[in-house]
Amino acid sequence: MKSIALILLALMPSAASAQLSESVQPGARVRVWVPEPWLQQDQSPWRRQLLRGTVASTTADTLRLIVPGTQGALSVARSSITRLDVSRGRPSRSVTAIERAFAGAIVGAISVALDNDPAGRRWPHYSRDWRAAEEGAKWGAAFGATLGFIFPTERWRRVRLGK
Repeated sequence: MKSIALILLALMPSAASAQLSESVQPGARVRVWVPEPWLQQDQSPWRRQLLRGTVASTTADTLRLIVPGTQGALSVARSSITRLDVSRGRPSRSVTAIERAFAGAIVGAISVALDNDPAGRRWPHYSRDWRAAEEGAKWGAAFGATLGFIFPTERWRRVRLGK
């Protein structure tokens, strides 16, 4: 009898770690990576199938997803999931514009400063590299802010799987 109790106690932590996070509840939008043997598209992650959908239900070993454009729910074995992310939603256009402007300014400043040719006739040809970086930052920020405002992106938070 004691041996059965010890075995049950030993298995309890593994059963608890098999549960998905509290954030993976029915109705949550998730992004799931499952392995695949062949590359399907040029733009897809290498040897991973990417699924996006809404959680229909969860069990200890299965995640059921409602994938847009399909009938019914898709069952994914928890053991086959290589990565799981939960959507934090779409930010406002202004927040995305500010973030992309900051990133664009950094990329623009570095690229224009490295490409600066003070003695040349092609752009950029500023006398100082810092001046070229300043102009690159301005153009990069404007371009990044425009892209961020037009195309706001969805936010994702990774969920630990505890395998």
